[in-house]
Amino acid sequence: MRKLFIVLAMLAVAGCSQPDEVSAPRVLDESVAGHTLLNDALRIDFERRGGLVENYALVPATRPPGLRRMSPLGSKGDNGSFVVSYQFGEQWLHAQVELSPQATDTCEAIKDGQLNDETLCVRDGGIAANTTGFTHVTVYLTGNVNTAPEIGDAETDEAAEFWARTEMVPIDQARWFTDLLERGTAAAEG
Repeated sequence: MRKLFIVLAMLAVAGCSQPDEVSAPRVLDESVAGHTLLNDALRIDFERRGGLVENYALVPATRPPGLRRMSPLGSKGDNGSFVVSYQFGEQWLHAQVELSPQATDTCEAIKDGQLNDETLCVRDGGIAANTTGFTHVTVYLTGNVNTAPEIGDAETDEAAEFWARTEMVPIDQARWFTDLLERGTAAAEG
């Protein structure tokens, strides 16, 4: 009987020590303006607080024009780079932002036609000193099923200009992201 009690006690302790799976807070009310982007901000913050600090370690100092979604894509190989996506505009184009501790060959591969023909490299260079460990940023625009970025298209040109010149800052220094997070938190709690 004593052995049974000990086994049951061990099972109870083991069961109690299992952490509950916690998910990011969500804005469930679809009538909240921008609820999808607010949910993205809440998810990014939740994942970063959980240890995924590489995703969105650096973001634009100002909010990208026409921003609709933000999605981490993860690690790209063993060179220490991470790629995140910003969806924008009426055409739902994507700005893929690759942060890396050193220069990458992504834009070269795009120019050589090794990647999708409908990909447009708009930035490939160093970034200001920061505490994230990332010193290089590559930004390329891609389309979706129905569209592709095209030079001469107003939406593509605006995005290309923005991403070619925008200052990249640690996420906690980007007021536009903090605003999204505050709005999302208020909506999720409301």
